[in-house]
Amino acid sequence: MTEKIDRFGRRFFIIAVLLFSGQVFAEGVVPDKEADLFELSIEQLMEIEVTSTATLTKTKPRLVPAAVTTITQEDIQASGARSLFELLDIYVPNLQWMRHHWEADVMGLRGIIGDRNDKYLLLVNGRVMNERTHMGGLSEQDLVLLGDIHHIDIVRGPGSALYGPGAVSMVINIITHNAETFQGTEITSRLGAVEEFYSGEIRHGRKFKDGDGGIFVFAGIGKYVGADKYDAPQIYPFTFPTQSDYTWWDPSWGTWSETPPPGSLPGDGSKAGEPMMNAPLGNDGASARDLPPLKLHAQITKGNWDIWARYTRGGKEFTPHTGIMARDRWGWSDWNNMWWDIDASTQILPWNPNFYGYQQATGYVGYTQELAENLEADYIFSYDMSDFERFYGNLLSEAYREDEYQGKALLRWQPNDRHRIAFGGEFSHLELGMKGLGWPDEHPVCARLGSMPRWSTNLYSLLGEHQWTINNKWTTFIGARLDDHTYTTWMFSPRAAVIYTPNQKDTFKLLWSRSVRANFEEEMKAQAMDPNSSDISDPEILDSAEIRYERRHSKNLDLAASLFIHYSLQAISWDESTNTSSLAGTQRDYGFELEASYHTEKTRLTISHGYTKLYDFDMEPDRMTSLPTEPATYITAEPYGYGNDLTNWANHITKLILEHKLDEKWTFDASLRIYWKFPGMKDFDEYYPYTCRDAAASGTYPEGGSYSDHPVIEEGWKRAYRGNYYLNLGLQYKPSKDLTIGVNGYNLLGIFDKDLNKRNYIETKGAGDFRSHAAAVGVSVTYKF
Repeated sequence: MTEKIDRFGRRFFIIAVLLFSGQVFAEGVVPDKEADLFELSIEQLMEIEVTSTATLTKTKPRLVPAAVTTITQEDIQASGARSLFELLDIYVPNLQWMRHHWEADVMGLRGIIGDRNDKYLLLVNGRVMNERTHMGGLSEQDLVLLGDIHHIDIVRGPGSALYGPGAVSMVINIITHNAETFQGTEITSRLGAVEEFYSGEIRHGRKFKDGDGGIFVFAGIGKYVGADKYDAPQIYPFTFPTQSDYTWWDPSWGTWSETPPPGSLPGDGSKAGEPMMNAPLGNDGASARDLPPLKLHAQITKGNWDIWARYTRGGKEFTPHTGIMARDRWGWSDWNNMWWDIDASTQILPWNPNFYGYQQATGYVGYTQELAENLEADYIFSYDMSDFERFYGNLLSEAYREDEYQGKALLRWQPNDRHRIAFGGEFSHLELGMKGLGWPDEHPVCARLGSMPRWSTNLYSLLGEHQWTINNKWTTFIGARLDDHTYTTWMFSPRAAVIYTPNQKDTFKLLWSRSVRANFEEEMKAQAMDPNSSDISDPEILDSAEIRYERRHSKNLDLAASLFIHYSLQAISWDESTNTSSLAGTQRDYGFELEASYHTEKTRLTISHGYTKLYDFDMEPDRMTSLPTEPATYITAEPYGYGNDLTNWANHITKLILEHKLDEKWTFDASLRIYWKFPGMKDFDEYYPYTCRDAAASGTYPEGGSYSDHPVIEEGWKRAYRGNYYLNLGLQYKPSKDLTIGVNGYNLLGIFDKDLNKRNYIETKGAGDFRSHAAAVGVSVTYKF
């Protein structure tokens, strides 16, 4: 094929091909500027080799052994996304985003989702940014500040063979701008109405005079007020009592009282299915502590050196669970207002919003040494500080800090045209511990570890990959990684792939891999401190097999399909009966993803559909309970005889993205996401429609009493299990080459029915509730000097 594709289509193809690493390598073709790439033929483009997020060795883009979605800076601007959560939800097939009543929002892929963001790795320029103690992928996903990002690669599927423990469901690699990709000075100002926010960003890039490298800096600050309870209603499936039917601890009397303090029930008399208006709910999306979100990034490239530093600060408020609002779980104390640990008096303390907050600082130094013509080595040293706190129920429940020192050396060797080899090692030293910061006062944190001093762990890793070009049609990849953590045995993550390219249009990929994840550091330390437990913690293990087909049908149409025929996950999840995260059982799924992209000079239309189905779940024997007093797992209700679907997953997910150039100055953008319905959530709530049983059941209730159930989900409740529909529309106006004005409408179907915009909560104790996103508008102005 010698015909050149049109500029819009070529740009789409170039982005998909080359932006995995921001570096371009082609035999006989070394373009200095991205514009030069538009002069290449399609054959030349297909022969360019890149270092991908999904490989250790350089390879041609069509041979990358994974399903990879690339989101460009143009996509980010067109979407008007107000966070990484929203951005990834728009563009990544079969990805799902859910709310949380106790923690930060969570994301998952292909049915693998946790009660925290522990199933995937978040990277910046290849450096893992996950918090290890309690939260997982936490930093910058909630920030409205996205101007430093050049593109994002999402490896859809396991990636532990490359990046180590934690890369179970996917790898999200944020690639920032540098002096090669951005020169000049640009400012961006954004504001949103209804879901109110404000942000200002500035970025500056400059090459050195000798043309060898340069400097890039970015600074952004925001204010996220969020949407109030009228525009973003919280819906509970529970009719709240006008007076509690529990006894209450009265500190002034030193005994139990039948009557709660006046005004202590924030949901007095609210009806099931009606928007919660009486309770002092925080704004949807409001920043933690009302502190402005921040992001700072500075990067210097010079010769073979790459040096950068990064700081982010963020956090959000989150909505209380029904049990807190109704006092149904903690009826023996006024959970939000009368904690005697805080104030041993009869005075009602003001309701303080639940939130999580964090800050993270990272420093990175990388050097590439060219040892010979086909031999080079990468040396990397980095430091990362993560600082996290979580506050709910007027009590600081966690406050952690981590300091990680990491080193890596990787050797890349191409002995001949058919073989490419990479191998190396990593070392990570992690200093962990808790701090006494609190609000409104200092309080002990994490009862299980409250008396534990600061501790440390080490992770030793070996990794390698061999790429073999058998002939012009067959290519294989074999790779593996070994990780040894202080509290685990050696964790083994192998990967094998066979790529078949019978012609220039079709590519077939057979992918097999194993990914692992060590438990949270707090859980492993607590287990090691327990004299009745082993010092060695069992990791989470995913075995996966996938068949992928990609076709460049024409210069205007690209097609792809993935069939993950075997996803077997020995899952670590929360166990309510023991208040620990531990192995819950083996989750087995299958599914498929269909993708199509049509692009012309003026239009690009992308559509994807993902289907995921649970076909088996084997509960760990020690997790089975005779009564549903406390769920042993929230993954599925299948072991209890209720359905055969995943609790926290919409089996079908459809996504459409449209970009159309009206003329040289105007561009129209639209996106639609559909989570069709949640059958597994309905099954779980039928199995366990309670917040918790009476304390009387265990004999701990001071006044005694009979065993009674308190359902928090009304009979016949259906609204939470219906589909979610998110429609965004945008218009960009570019009156000159230096000025861009954008207007975006978010979740616009909520204008007609707020339930269409609902965002479900990950299940915790039979929630059955949801909070709708506000139908909102945003405006952005970008000017480049």
